[in-house]
Amino acid sequence: MQKIKLTIEYVGTDFCGWQSQTNGNSVQDAVERALGKYFDCDFVRVYAAGRTDVGVHAKGQTVHFFADRDVNPYKLCLGVNLALPDSVAVTYAEIAEEDFDARFSAVSKTYVYRVYVSPVRRPLLDATHAQVYKQLDVAAMQAAAKLLVGTHDFAAFQNTGSNLKGTVRTINSFDVTAHPDDVICFTVNGNAFLYNQVRIMCGLLVAVGSGRYDLTDVQNMLDGKRLAFRTLPAKGLTLEKVYY
Repeated sequence: MQKIKLTIEYVGTDFCGWQSQTNGNSVQDAVERALGKYFDCDFVRVYAAGRTDVGVHAKGQTVHFFADRDVNPYKLCLGVNLALPDSVAVTYAEIAEEDFDARFSAVSKTYVYRVYVSPVRRPLLDATHAQVYKQLDVAAMQAAAKLLVGTHDFAAFQNTGSNLKGTVRTINSFDVTAHPDDVICFTVNGNAFLYNQVRIMCGLLVAVGSGRYDLTDVQNMLDGKRLAFRTLPAKGLTLEKVYY
């Protein structure tokens, strides 16, 4: 028996998230069915680095599974992709070490949140970017992002009603960069994240960039004060890479 590691890319728009659902319309279900066709069985259980929410995309989701026979990773990659929908693809396959675990061996994850600034909808960007209607102060957002780097109690950066007892997380880096076509990318790396934490952090930065809040407000939120602003939609978020 071999342990196989896969890197998976997908557009999450038409799925109900990563995790398997009774209706079968999750990315995990699609991957497990495709592996089942390749190995001539109903499905093959996979174990992921993390569960992306409804509408969230991935460039570097990582999973592992157990194969009941020796496989050629390259042929596996090509064969499984034939059985996957167009919005999902295995981009890399390799034989994993015996002690590798897609979830528990991970040391950090990088997410990228993408927005485009435009008063009108941009169809070619709209599937994977959130729309912001007015220009943003990138320098102000960069300064705010620096305040979020480090180990903090992010209790105010989770959905209201969440009951997690441990809310301390470490943000290793948080970059805000401007790109052509009025696209702005928020790139954050951390050891772990609370539910919706990345979308809430990026929503706060957009509020800073629009002039609604300033650095004092960011610090107040780190100190536990909740602020009123828009949680950005799932479609702008991509799990970029998992580090081991």
